[in-house]
Amino acid sequence: MMSASLTAVDDQVAIARAAMAAIADWDQGQIDMAVRAVAWSLYEPAAARELAELAVADTGMGNVDDKIIKNTRKTFGTLRDLLRARTVGLLDHDPATGIARYGKPVGVVGAITPSTNPAATPINKAMMAIKGANAIILAPSPAGWSTTARAAEYARQALESVGAPADLVQVLPAPVTREATNELMTKADLVLVTGSQNNVRNAYRSGTPAIGVGAGNVPVIIDTGADLDDAAVKITMSKTFDNATSCSSENSVIITDDVYEQAMGALVRAGAYRASGDEADRVRHGLFPEGMLNRNVIAQDFEVLTEHFDLGAGPEHRYVMVEEPAPGQDRPLTGEKLSLVLAVYRATDFDHAVELTRQVLEVQGVGHSVGIHTNDRAKAERLATELPVVRVLVNQAHTFGNGGSFDNGLPFTLSMGCGTWAGNSISENLNINHFINVTHLVETIKPDQPTEADLFGPLWNSTGIEWNSTGIDRDTTGSSTTSEANA
Repeated sequence: MMSASLTAVDDQVAIARAAMAAIADWDQGQIDMAVRAVAWSLYEPAAARELAELAVADTGMGNVDDKIIKNTRKTFGTLRDLLRARTVGLLDHDPATGIARYGKPVGVVGAITPSTNPAATPINKAMMAIKGANAIILAPSPAGWSTTARAAEYARQALESVGAPADLVQVLPAPVTREATNELMTKADLVLVTGSQNNVRNAYRSGTPAIGVGAGNVPVIIDTGADLDDAAVKITMSKTFDNATSCSSENSVIITDDVYEQAMGALVRAGAYRASGDEADRVRHGLFPEGMLNRNVIAQDFEVLTEHFDLGAGPEHRYVMVEEPAPGQDRPLTGEKLSLVLAVYRATDFDHAVELTRQVLEVQGVGHSVGIHTNDRAKAERLATELPVVRVLVNQAHTFGNGGSFDNGLPFTLSMGCGTWAGNSISENLNINHFINVTHLVETIKPDQPTEADLFGPLWNSTGIEWNSTGIDRDTTGSSTTSEANA
């Protein structure tokens, strides 16, 4: 006999399909109005504050003011991106290629969402799903369920206010079990996973097309010639935002030797506390007792860390810097810390800084992103050329830039794909293109067929190959009459 939780998943998927059928003939304007409504359900000031307060109360992580910013800024930016895109009906037509593209839904989206962002992540995914005329079923972290459920209820009310089915957005009932989450992965048409790497792997094993994201652990280089005070302010703003819950929060800073002390001074002026030797040891052991992150200090206010680690920090300090000799698997501070703790490494020169960055990524964070503060674009280009990451941010506050910003060209998102380096199916920010199927209408055009000499000539010339006809019978339209050419 099927358990009640699995029956509930089956019922919700059927309800979601019925909701999609109800909007199957909607035009782009109607779809966009539904997306606007869902966005406003989180962006509206009273809702943004209520859901931020509820998230902190539910999960014990982050702080209310920053979660309000996250609820509103990400939603506003995502809505901007979505309203600029076509997703239903004719998307575009290129007479030069003879191809017209038509947008179609991907189907029922199953979205597994984390406790770090129990309102912003699910609602932003819901906006993207509905933009593609899909329905979404949310599987939140148990710790964040009540926040996600409240946010979804507001979204459902907003959908009804514009004549859209409320059931385009649903939430798995509490308590959310692994059994129900896995069943959703199996029954949905597309699975999105933000959060636990175990859930990401389970999604890829589910047999359903899946998009997962990799683990964050951002290393950032401060290079010779950087504007040190600007870098320090941006790193401090980014590191302390929502008590370092973001996967894009700086976890390590690597400083070249010739500006090391000046950069450390700038970071202290911006609000960092530089731990002494004994204090650094207490942070190392207290943050990772028995090798596991201490849940009593992750994503907590700095006052909590100051007391827990017995630091001599004052009210002017916002996070602690621990100077490390080198990255390594045996040094826990190399990895993601989800707390107001920043590891600092001293590099002899830029070559060494690149190598230290690579070593950090090898421990954790490969595929995700790195940052650099520099006045030398060639050095940023080197990182982009050599390192196995999807994003390299230059002179930016990483948390605010990595998931899209008004002053860079990345799409707004709370889910960052990390490529095959991290076992992900996408190497870009999650965006609307991942929420639609595309039908291609293909008409004939003037033949575009080069000669054999055009394609093989450089090879023949460089190797001395004597060309002989391949014997393939070609007609004047450029279409081969042999079956092999059509294979």
